[in-house]
Amino acid sequence: MRLMLRKSLARQEHGDTLVEVLIAMAVISLVLAGAYVTTNRSLLAARDAQERGNALKLVESQIEQLKGVVANDPDAIFVSAPSPFCIINTNAVTTSTDPKCKVDGSGNPTTVEPAYELGIVRDAGTDTFTITNRWTSVRGDVTNQVQMKYRMHQ
Repeated sequence: MRLMLRKSLARQEHGDTLVEVLIAMAVISLVLAGAYVTTNRSLLAARDAQERGNALKLVESQIEQLKGVVANDPDAIFVSAPSPFCIINTNAVTTSTDPKCKVDGSGNPTTVEPAYELGIVRDAGTDTFTITNRWTSVRGDVTNQVQMKYRMHQ
C-alpha cells in the first residue's frame, strides 16, 4: 500500500522542464541587456553634456582673458598676436600650437582626454575675434567644437 502511495505522489510532483528554464533565462537576459544599453547611452549623453559645458566655460574664460589683455596692452592683441593664438592663465598670448593651449576642464594644461584645444583668430580687417574650442568626443569617433565670436573695440 505504501509503495502505491509513493508512486502516486511521485506522479503528481511536477518540476520545471529544461525548455521552461531556458526560456526564463532568455527573457531575463534580454531585460538585463536592455537595461545595460539604456544605462550606457544615458551615461555617454551625460558625459557629452558635461564636456560641452566645460568647453563653453573655457571659451567664455578666453573671452574674459582677451578683455583683460586688451585693457592692459592692446598692442599684444591687435598688433603682435600670432594667428591663431590662445591666452594662458598668466594672461600671456601664445600661439595655439603651444601645449599650454591644450587644457583640461578646469583650464590647466594636460595631455589626458578630454583635452580641449583652444584657439583665437582675429577676423581679417575687423575687431571681431573667433574663439574656438575643439575636443574629441566621449566615444572617440568625432571631434566636437564650440565656437563664439566676440567684437572688441580698440
